[in-house]
Order: sequence, then structure tokens, then C-alpha cells
Amino acid sequence: MTVEQRPHIVILADDLSGAAESAALFLDRDVSLGIDIGVLQSDSDVRVLDLGTRVLSGADAAARVQQTVRDLPSHIRVVKKVDSMLRGNVAAEVETLLEGGPVVFAAGLPALGRTVENGVPHIGGLPLHLSGRWALEKSQPPTSIADLFGHIPTVAVGLEADTRELTAAMNTGAVAVFDVRSDADLDAIVAMSAPIPGVRLVGTSALAAALARTLQPRTVSAVAVEPAPTLIVVGTAEPVAAQQVLELERYGATHVRIHIDDLLATEADPAAVRTAVDTGAAILTVTGPVDPDRSSAISGALADLVAEAVEGRTVGLVLTGGETARRVLDALSVTTLHPIAEVHHGAVVSRTAAGAYVATRPGSFGGPDSLVAMTAYLRGLDNTQSLSHSEALA
Repeated sequence: MTVEQRPHIVILADDLSGAAESAALFLDRDVSLGIDIGVLQSDSDVRVLDLGTRVLSGADAAARVQQTVRDLPSHIRVVKKVDSMLRGNVAAEVETLLEGGPVVFAAGLPALGRTVENGVPHIGGLPLHLSGRWALEKSQPPTSIADLFGHIPTVAVGLEADTRELTAAMNTGAVAVFDVRSDADLDAIVAMSAPIPGVRLVGTSALAAALARTLQPRTVSAVAVEPAPTLIVVGTAEPVAAQQVLELERYGATHVRIHIDDLLATEADPAAVRTAVDTGAAILTVTGPVDPDRSSAISGALADLVAEAVEGRTVGLVLTGGETARRVLDALSVTTLHPIAEVHHGAVVSRTAAGAYVATRPGSFGGPDSLVAMTAYLRGLDNTQSLSHSEALA
């Protein structure tokens, strides 16, 4: 492709693990690719930006989105990536996008059983608001997409519509909302939207995947990493994480538990973490009662502890939970990532400008062996081998 023919895509994510998840979808496409943290810096064909808006107020999130899209040239195709369980400031961010042009909203992630049916988001066949998956959120889950958007006008558009009908619906000033039951639905939505000038696509990483499928594929070779001791930082309270940690222990990783009160009082000892990392693979978790009001402070203190523990050392990092991942990389002054591989859906390995390896993953993703697989990749091991005292580091 000539320079003029290269795609120009910017994907805006609200946290780092979601940004990496979206970027990985373009690894097998004939494009240059980069993840920027905080502000756009790269000149890649596909740029994925972690805006860090998940933890902001609605007003601050909207302002950050507005500032970013305001400076983008008109030929840039904008995709707003949202959480597959619709957490965060989805409505505020979409309202800001709607002020600048037409918006299509398609929020399903069919690969993980997250769909939208008759305007109602579902997880594993259950309506989102009945699934219990918002138990750690400060607010209540939306009962429908219309409920999510509140005063923002929406219009339901069927998959049988064509571009002309979609354009007419959006000309009313409303967000065009689609049901999503399959990846084929998302392919149809992307195709229907493509001819509309200035349209912004809003959805999960599955919508970004549908856009990626419109681009020229390329052959991807396996990327070998230089094995290094690995620190797994579990910054999520998702129930699946407990089983994933148990599997890591079974495979030989050393577990360091830090109580929330000690962490916030800066009484946690980074030497204990460094010693655990010396065994080859270490898990760092936080114990104590989960309090959503303290989540930001906990993530910040955890990030500072990790940065102090790995300072001056070559350590691979596995980071679960978007806010934790972002805060750790901020503490390490990492501003760009180059994605190189996807271990499984959403589990993405990237390289920093300094050459270190970082694997990130949303907290709710992956089966019991997810963290084992991510750690094994960074260690250069087969999953069946012990993760500790490996000859790979000799």
C-alpha cells in the first residue's frame, strides 16, 4: 500500500488492558501498530490510546475524550472501545462523541458470551443487571442500552438496514444502537457504517476486531522473548482471579500477599517481592476487605511497590486489571508499548521502548490457566514445566 492507501485508525480505550486487547486484534493485519499511554505519540497506521478514563468522573472523562478527538484530522477513523460489561463512563464519553458527528453503538463481545438482545446487554445468557457482575461497582448496572444512556437520544437500528437507512436514523441526532449476537453481526455493522463520513464506532474489542477484518492480512511469525524472572501483579477482585492464582502456585510461583492496610500505610516491604522474584516467578496480591472507595489509592500504592521492587532489574511483568496495569506503567515511566503477541483472547504481550516485556489482561478474562500461560510465555517455557528455578534463566 502507498502512504495514501494506509489505514488511519485511532482506537480510544478507557484503560490499559482494554487498549492492549484492542491492539492485539491487528497483529495479523498488514499495518503498523502502537499503544500510546495518556496522549497520542506514535504515527502508526493503527494507534490505540489508553485515555485512563475508567476511573475518572463522567465530566473529566468526557473532557479527555473531547480534547483527543478535537485535534484529530477528519480522515482519521475513530473507534471508542468500551468495557464489555459497560462499566466506566460510557454515556459521558459517547455524548461527547455525538457532539462532533454520527455515532454507532454496538457493544457485544460474542466470544465471551456478552451480547445485546432487544436492546438489553447479556452475559452468558443472563441480562447484565441480573448477572451479579457489577457487585464491586459503586453504581447499579443498566437494565438496557437506553437506560445506560439516560437523557442521550438513541435509535434502534436493525441489521437488515442499509447505509441509507442508518444515515437517516443518525441524522435525527440520536446514537444508532445495534443488537449484537455474533461476530457476523459486527462485520455487517462495520460494512454498513463504512461509507458514512465522520462516523464514530463505539463498542467492545469485538467491534475493533470486525474493523481489523476489513484490512489486508499478513503472515505472523512467532515472537521469541528473552526469558527473565517474572512478577505477576493481580490487581483485580474478579472471582476467576483466585483460581488463576491457585494454578500459578501449583506450577511453582512464589506468592507474596500484602494486606491493604500495610500497603496504604507504605509498610509493605519491596525486598520481600524482590526475593520472591529471584525464585523465577512471583505473584503479588493484596489481601483484606475490598472497598471500592479505596480502589484508586490501592492501585497507586501497589504500583509504587512494584516499581520499587523491580527498579534496576530485568523483570517481565504480568499485569491483570486495567487500572493496576496503567498505574504500574506510569510508576515505571512507560509511555508507549509495542504489542507483539496474544497468549489468549485479551492476554497481550507487549514490549516497552526500553526492551522490557509486559503482559496485560482485563481482570474478568481467561480460564483457570490464564496467568500460567502468560507467565510461561514471558519465561520462555512450555506450560507443563515448573515456573520456578528454570534452566531457561541459567
